[in-house]
Amino acid sequence: MGDEERRVDTVEVHPLAWQAGPDTLIEAPPGFKWIAAHIAEKTGAALSGRPVWGSCDVRLDPAYKRIFHLGHGVPPNIAYLLQRNLGASLERLDVDLYRLRTDASEVYFIPAYYKPPPQLPKPSQEGKIYFPLPYRKIAERLHAETGLPLAKEPITGCWVGEPPGPVAHVVATGLFYPLTLKFFYPDSKVFQIDPFRGEVKDVEQDFIRVMKLKARAHLTTPRRVAVLLTTKPGQRQDEKAKELAARGITLVVLDEASPEYIDDLQFDLVINTACPRIGIDDLDRVKTPILNYYEYVERRLDPRLAIRLL
Repeated sequence: MGDEERRVDTVEVHPLAWQAGPDTLIEAPPGFKWIAAHIAEKTGAALSGRPVWGSCDVRLDPAYKRIFHLGHGVPPNIAYLLQRNLGASLERLDVDLYRLRTDASEVYFIPAYYKPPPQLPKPSQEGKIYFPLPYRKIAERLHAETGLPLAKEPITGCWVGEPPGPVAHVVATGLFYPLTLKFFYPDSKVFQIDPFRGEVKDVEQDFIRVMKLKARAHLTTPRRVAVLLTTKPGQRQDEKAKELAARGITLVVLDEASPEYIDDLQFDLVINTACPRIGIDDLDRVKTPILNYYEYVERRLDPRLAIRLL
């Protein structure tokens, strides 16, 4: 078995992915670009080089009849915006497999899962197990080994569909998803279970650090304010942005809301109507204070307002 085959053997991709062809463009997040490239090489499909961070980032391309989008779930909030903004219909075909249909093309959201390592770290407290889509198989194994309850659906960076009790465990590498759950349910104790590092970590101190950074934007006294409107169909909310523009706030339309783009605008405050993570994750990289839409309109520091998309 060669190196590429060994690497492919660490990930389980829904069989539909291998039905790609020259009429197909394959999108994948950074961690799965290599598997998307492997599928493209084997099937004759084209590979998208765009950075995609969620199903909200999908983009139709008139040159391709089918878009295969790997590795992301389609939570109800994103599903609503995709259907509304694209005039599309969405149906669930299998566990974690969705098809979005428009008059011109089809988008398939295709699951890709990490295979469980031989040994998994075990939580020391009772609590429900949560997971982003790529970690489903690992979370299911942990559930089988511990007997702890398992969430039915994946979480995303802007959606947690099931409320936890006093304690929740999120199976994922990195703090992005454990902090997501903590934003939605700040009164719960949230642990990250990293299956590849073999670690279990309480995310409380990381949550406190982020909320201190958030407070900076609430304390600012701005003279020049902008509201961001994204062109991404799974995030675009014209009504919110135009509501604020009608109050005299400058409307800025953009494709990618990176820290560099935001700082280059040179406003004193930016109100974000796109992905709520823009106003959370990059706070130590962006100089411009950022408030997400619901934080701004309700004018209070609350992690549940900061994480809301709809």
